[in-house]
Amino acid sequence: MTGEGGSNIKTYTSVRGGVRGFFGDSVRLYKVRKNNIQSDVSTTIEQKQVVEQAFASATKGELVAKDVLVLGGGQTSREVVAFGVANRVTAIDLDVIPQGWKPGQYVHLLKQNGPVRTVKTIGRKLLGVDRAFSKALHKQLGITQKSAATHLQMDASKMTFPDDSFDVVYSLSVFEHLPDPGAVLAEAIRVLRPNGLLYVSTHMYRADGGCHDLRIFAGDRAAIPFWAQLRPSVKHTVVESCYMNEWSLQQWRGLFVQYCPNAMLSIENHHEPFGSFLVGELARLRAGGELEEYTDEELLAVNVRCGWLKPAI
Repeated sequence: MTGEGGSNIKTYTSVRGGVRGFFGDSVRLYKVRKNNIQSDVSTTIEQKQVVEQAFASATKGELVAKDVLVLGGGQTSREVVAFGVANRVTAIDLDVIPQGWKPGQYVHLLKQNGPVRTVKTIGRKLLGVDRAFSKALHKQLGITQKSAATHLQMDASKMTFPDDSFDVVYSLSVFEHLPDPGAVLAEAIRVLRPNGLLYVSTHMYRADGGCHDLRIFAGDRAAIPFWAQLRPSVKHTVVESCYMNEWSLQQWRGLFVQYCPNAMLSIENHHEPFGSFLVGELARLRAGGELEEYTDEELLAVNVRCGWLKPAI
């Protein structure tokens, strides 16, 4: 598979294009973002606090005036804003993320990531959803001015930073979109300073909703059976919105054990009452002979989180 801009690197948007796919995804993304601004703000702040607590626990110091690398900064740069309150933040992404409205940036975006990503980016900015999110996050954090940050287009599997450049390397819901997570993890460890914190949270493909069909996130899932991406009889109902590497829970555990010995690994399931509802749905499907090749644990897990302190030399 190639990227939208002709690259041989798989990116988040390297799935499909076309007018129908573009407009369908755009409408769903708008609905998701517009209706979930406050909850997204709360989630971002909670994630910031989790990382701050992990850093304090591991280093006995505060996450203040540190060098933070955000892998997959993305369009909204949520983590960039959150961590940029008190730190020096650098965000990298394989897609071009224009800052402002300089025409040259969009010409570069068009050449590198193709017309679909370009139109989507312009649409997001014109609709103002990202701007509304940023405003709400600034208000909640008590920020009166835009956080300073460096945004770079860069392949995370081949970073150009020197060894030991950052105190924290952070990634939220990015690794599941990488064709080679091991290469990116190795690079993240390389650029992390001794006694620095690596924090990775990745979304499980085998979770209900792990296919990233945007109708699910928009609350419009009537036509999408549970765990549809894993069930041959209904897999055709899934509309992919992005590239997914489809890694299993066992693969993620193996990866983190290999590269991050003694890391703190945790698994997050769906919150109640939806979690209990899914348990019932799973039992019903199993009674019909479906999903028997998967464990309950991997079907009910939503995210796997890895927190790791790089050993001192």
